[in-house]
Amino acid sequence: MLLLIRRVTLLLSSLRASPALWGQWRALPGIFLLALASGSLASAHRELESGEPWFGQHGEAQVLIDVSGEQTPDQVQQRFERGEASPTQVDRIMPTGGVSSMWYQLALPAVNVPTLRVLALPHPGMNRVNFYRPLAAGGWRVEQSGDSIAVADWPLRYLHPAFEFVQQPDEMRPTYLRVQHSHPINVRWTLWSMRDFQESSKRWHLLLGAYMGLVGLVILLCVVNAYTWRDSIHSYYAAYVAVIAVGQMSLTGLAGEYFWPRNPWWNDVASNVLPMAGAALGHLFMRQLVLDRGARWATRLMLAMAATGVGLALGFLLLGRDPFFAISGPYYLASFAVYLGAALWYAWRIPRVGLWVLAGMLALLAGAVFPILRNMQLLPISFLTQYGAQLGAAVEIPLLLVALYLRSREQRQTMARVGAMATADPLTGAANHQVMLQRLAHLLEHQQRDPGAGVVIRVRIGNIHDIRAEYGLQVAQMALVHAGACISQVVREGDTVARHRDGDFVLILQGRMERDDISSIGQRLIARGLAPSDVLPPGAVLQLKLGIAAAPFQAQDVAALLQALEAVVTELAARPGKALRFVA
Repeated sequence: MLLLIRRVTLLLSSLRASPALWGQWRALPGIFLLALASGSLASAHRELESGEPWFGQHGEAQVLIDVSGEQTPDQVQQRFERGEASPTQVDRIMPTGGVSSMWYQLALPAVNVPTLRVLALPHPGMNRVNFYRPLAAGGWRVEQSGDSIAVADWPLRYLHPAFEFVQQPDEMRPTYLRVQHSHPINVRWTLWSMRDFQESSKRWHLLLGAYMGLVGLVILLCVVNAYTWRDSIHSYYAAYVAVIAVGQMSLTGLAGEYFWPRNPWWNDVASNVLPMAGAALGHLFMRQLVLDRGARWATRLMLAMAATGVGLALGFLLLGRDPFFAISGPYYLASFAVYLGAALWYAWRIPRVGLWVLAGMLALLAGAVFPILRNMQLLPISFLTQYGAQLGAAVEIPLLLVALYLRSREQRQTMARVGAMATADPLTGAANHQVMLQRLAHLLEHQQRDPGAGVVIRVRIGNIHDIRAEYGLQVAQMALVHAGACISQVVREGDTVARHRDGDFVLILQGRMERDDISSIGQRLIARGLAPSDVLPPGAVLQLKLGIAAAPFQAQDVAALLQALEAVVTELAARPGKALRFVA
């Protein structure tokens, strides 16, 4: 618990240190659940290592192989008595496959009173496990578990095969465990008291429930983001997370226990089909992420990898595990190489978003590589080979959620800037010619309802040609920018500053105004242009010429109004002593 509190505290501290991230409230629930899941998993692992469970060790069990797969417990017992068995090694990968089976003779620790025990094999996905207990009258009591049997029919419905039995103090005959599987595996078992087994079961179900809560929250956020951001990549990610999560639940046994307990066929193939489908969706997600920026060959490679994954998933579904299981491991490793390459390239091009994507992919790779290597018979069964993929996915999911949030936010900001460029003059930032025409047309329309409202002022820099001739084009452009700033300083909220395509500015004032107030605004504008400015060379000022049309307007349309104002400012530009005049 203290470790969990420290982890959450460190996470919150790092978030406060980054104001940009702290504002991204949508990522906080996922990060909190990530801390909860990682802290609970670490706690469960420590308790598993330090609690009562007894692991089969050298000298405590012996094993032999029945290549025919048809020997009875009595026949196997005779083989054990003849010394044909060998001591078990926990890290040894056993050569199962086909019809052959492994028989384990368990030497249970002695008890003084009848003791309720649970023997569990923490390996979801085993094809068949038979548990043989000696009967007092002779013979054997057999119980069956594994993917070839519906989970609802297991003697103890749980995440993986487990058997409940009562151990007597005076037992003389051994207990046997028979294991059949489609490919070589490393077999490990644990012996619990019933009380400790139930406590462990509660912890694991709580942990897996928290993981499913994280997944549900992420999918909900992705659906909301796909709708609000209008960005399809969130839909891709929601589908990817959903399939990966159900695949992880199949690998841990939770799906077989709760989702499809009466379908042994699907419970057996789902642990291969769903992770493969998730890998294919991962390629589609990464392709969508880099589609607009990546090279064509890279996007085609991801499509080819996705198609290969779909083909393998269909192969598992229609033809079974054996023909395709051997190539699934290399495919996963190749997929991780493609994911990592795409994430590295994206992080190099767009570090603010790409580094989050890269961190998520590295977390997934770090966790998932262990079960893949175990399936390729390169690593024995262990905590990481059992639950590494779940750990990696639990870390990856919120990291990619933050990346997608940042990506969509930046895209929306870019779209807003592009939209502003479509309505704004690129040099001065004033409204462009098209917006000006629309606002003037609306003003003339409004004249029919309120003839006394509205003022239009056309502003020309009378000495712009002199500034350009003396100081050059760059200073002339700065003069235009400065003129736009001077005009913006005298307008009110709701007024419009636009730039005519011939270079003049047009100021559209809303509401009723007296002639003296209009003249005051014009005089203040002229004075601002004549004032020295830091953006212009010393001695350079703006000689602004203002043509003013006040309501009620005589012009019947926008073109006539602009033409009348142009005639006024052209006349003023030819007369150095005059700077402001109303249209007659």
